[in-house]
Amino acid sequence: MARRAFFALAALCCLLATAAEAASPTDTLRATFAEANQIISDPATEDRPLDRLVSIRALFSRVFDFRGAAERVLGPEWKARTPVEQREFTAVFANFVERGFVYWLASVAEVDSDGGGITVLYLGEATNRDRAAVRTVLVGRGGRQIRLDHEMVLLANRWLVRDIRIEGVSLLTNYRAQFERVIRASSYRELVARMQERAAAELPRPAAAPVEPPLGAELKVPLYLFETR
Repeated sequence: MARRAFFALAALCCLLATAAEAASPTDTLRATFAEANQIISDPATEDRPLDRLVSIRALFSRVFDFRGAAERVLGPEWKARTPVEQREFTAVFANFVERGFVYWLASVAEVDSDGGGITVLYLGEATNRDRAAVRTVLVGRGGRQIRLDHEMVLLANRWLVRDIRIEGVSLLTNYRAQFERVIRASSYRELVARMQERAAAELPRPAAAPVEPPLGAELKVPLYLFETR
């Protein structure tokens, strides 16, 4: 009985490992957007759009490599921080990115009124060992197609997003440039304080977004959160 139980457990572990390895970068994104559409289409939250945003933020946080992104976006300053500060910054940065990107997504995406949610077209992927790039197009309001390229990394048999390029513009590159300016002009602590302030600010309802935002306006929410300070 013990031997049979051991082999059954070993077989289960092999199946789980195979399932984890079977999820390609594209499959991971496809499943994430499908789950987001379930949240968007849930009739129980139809009159609570901000509740939907909270749920989508939680979903987004599960598929994003915030620590790797935080290290890259902070640049040389990362190594100057203590392990406690690195963990603090990663948490603040995660909240900051979730808020900006998810609200941007809600503001510009075309939502199917028949319950289909948002439409994402998958153009292809390129994988090199533990790195991948997945090219997608988000169908925006008015039918506009917005290019989203996802830079992904394989960590513990899971593909996670580390950076997103919106129409060729990298989130991390833009954040890093802004963060460096704030640190040079004031201090690292001031940067963290500003991020916390912005992340805690109340978001307007998605319905308040213009139906057809002017060219480039859709980039302002996730990329330029410090410009109006």
